[in-house]
Amino acid sequence: MNIVPHPEETSSAFNFNTHPKILIVDDENGPRQSLRMVLKEEFDVRLATGVDDALDQLAQEQVDLIVTDIRMPHKTGMDLLREVRGLYPDIEIIILTGYGELDTAMTAIEYGAFAYLEKPFDHDKMMEKVHACMDKRRRDQDRKALESLAMEANRFETLGRLISGTMHDLGTPLSVLGTHLEMLIADPTPASFEKRLGTMESQVRHCTELVRSTMNFLRHSPNELTPFDINSAVQVCLEVAQPLLGRQCIDMHIDLSPNISICVGDFVLVRQALLNLIYNACQAMEAQRKPRELHIKTGTEDGCLVLTIEDTGPGIPLESRQRIFHTLYSTKGKKGTGLGLSVVKNVMKQHGGSVSLEQEEGRGARFKLTFPPRRQATE
Repeated sequence: MNIVPHPEETSSAFNFNTHPKILIVDDENGPRQSLRMVLKEEFDVRLATGVDDALDQLAQEQVDLIVTDIRMPHKTGMDLLREVRGLYPDIEIIILTGYGELDTAMTAIEYGAFAYLEKPFDHDKMMEKVHACMDKRRRDQDRKALESLAMEANRFETLGRLISGTMHDLGTPLSVLGTHLEMLIADPTPASFEKRLGTMESQVRHCTELVRSTMNFLRHSPNELTPFDINSAVQVCLEVAQPLLGRQCIDMHIDLSPNISICVGDFVLVRQALLNLIYNACQAMEAQRKPRELHIKTGTEDGCLVLTIEDTGPGIPLESRQRIFHTLYSTKGKKGTGLGLSVVKNVMKQHGGSVSLEQEEGRGARFKLTFPPRRQATE
């Protein structure tokens, strides 16, 4: 799988403090100018004489809405719709159709057009559709901004857990080192020196390993698209979560298939999603005595790479199962931020995959991550 950021994702956000931009695409000057007169009072209007002209303008400047005629020579409005959906998926599109083109218009809606209007169009109806389109775009931009903030907040939450766990685990070897230093000062004989030095050396190695593990986790930069092995990602996350897993005496059951394909994507985000699911499982089992088991498995289904994480906790309440992936929704009351599972969902969406909850009555939660088959690098 090869994730390529769309040009619009790197452009400035939709800003309603300025006039939203509309691109009108029609090979006839009369309809172009007629539409411009209708829209120019409220919007910043651009004109294009055809599909190629429109794509050239979009490469130079992003717009919020495209209003295009469906029937044009050489390339049609449907051709433009397909191109825009592939390159600029956030841009809204309204299709203008002629008499007898209803089937084509309905196909355009299936491809993601916001609406269609028959020509000659009613001016009031056009403004109604444009305003509805802009309202939808505003809501979509607000949602994406919230998702982005949730992702970043959750990243800091994950780093905080990691560093807190590392500091906690450094306490034990440092305490042992301090104790043996005191004993060595009290009894500086050769026999005592040799005995204490061996113990101190092992504790120093332990501290070094904890610091190494933490630094390796922090060293990767987000938004970096690289090939990675999902099995290795699982092992890294288990290494990072080991302090918590050990403290809660959780029995691990790991079944990683050796015959799975390499992923291409943002390793930091995937690792963050896996850690969220592991931490959630630990929290779910925290209040119970036994069993405390965490089952992690990788494999393939229908050509897709699949990873499942299952715990033996109380599971997700029935009334919460439809909402657990919503941003800021938490089943943990004041103890939860409501970020973890929404971040997992958005990470999988960015990688063209999905996350689902598979839970039987009387059993713990089982989350399934599905990655689509890897695309060729040239795609």
